[in-house]
Amino acid sequence: MQNDLVDLPDALWLQGHFAGYANPKAAIARLTRQGVLHRLKRGLYIKAQHANDPDLIGKAANRLYGPSYVSFVYALRRHGLIPEHVTHVTSATFGKRRKKRYDTPIGSFFYQDIPAIAYPRGLLFAEQRGERYLVASPEKAVCDELYRVPGVRSIQGIQDLLFDDLRLDRDQFMRLDRHALISFSELYSSTTLDTFAKFLDKNHDD
Repeated sequence: MQNDLVDLPDALWLQGHFAGYANPKAAIARLTRQGVLHRLKRGLYIKAQHANDPDLIGKAANRLYGPSYVSFVYALRRHGLIPEHVTHVTSATFGKRRKKRYDTPIGSFFYQDIPAIAYPRGLLFAEQRGERYLVASPEKAVCDELYRVPGVRSIQGIQDLLFDDLRLDRDQFMRLDRHALISFSELYSSTTLDTFAKFLDKNHDD
C-alpha cells in the first residue's frame, strides 16, 4: 500500500489509508523507520521518494506552519534573482511575534513575521506537477528580504545590500515591476524600505 501514498500525507489521511490494518499507527511508524516516509512534525509526513522536489518542499513549508508563504532568499532563488543555492526554506508569517524554526530530515524551515498589512499583497500560487503552494512574487520577496535588514538610510547602502550582500542579478532586478516594488515598500513602516523607494526613484530618474 505504500505505493498508493500521497506525497505529503498528514496523520488523518494516513489513519484512513491504513484503516484496514489492526494497528494503523504501527504501520505508519514502520514506514517511517524504513525511510519510506519522513516525519516533518507531529502529524505531517513527506514521501521520501519525492522529498527533494522543490515544489513539494514549498507545499510542505506552507503546511508546516501557517498561515505562511515562501519568501525571502528562498523565493529570490526560486525566481532566479540570486545565483547561489539556498540551503534553508524561508517563509513569511504575520502576527506570530516570534521566529519559528523546524529542523526536519529534508532540511530546515524558517519563519519570520512581516507586518500584517503587507502580508497578503504580492502572493502567487505556484503549481508544478500538481503541487500547489503560496510563494511571494519576485517584487514581494525583495521587499520582504529588505525588511529583515533594519536601518539602511543611504542610497549607496541599498545598492550595496542588493547587489553585494544579497548578490541579486542586476539585469533580473531591473526587469522587475518598479511600480509594484514601490507600492509594496510603503507597507512595512521600515527605514530600509523607505530608502529603497528613494533608490527606485533615483534609478528611474537616471
